[in-house]
Amino acid sequence: MIEGVRAAALEAGIIEPEAFDAGVRDLYRTAEADGVFSYTFFKGVGAKTRRT
Repeated sequence: MIEGVRAAALEAGIIEPEAFDAGVRDLYRTAEADGVFSYTFFKGVGAKTRRT
């Protein structure tokens, strides 16, 4: 799934190829017997106020 967006991410200039490829390698590493994966979700809320 992540590998499928590589071309678009590189074309958009979001990330360098080496960094993207390293991230994919790291994700594959988590699937090994001693691999670990952890993630945290954060929620942001914004409010637009009117200036008078």
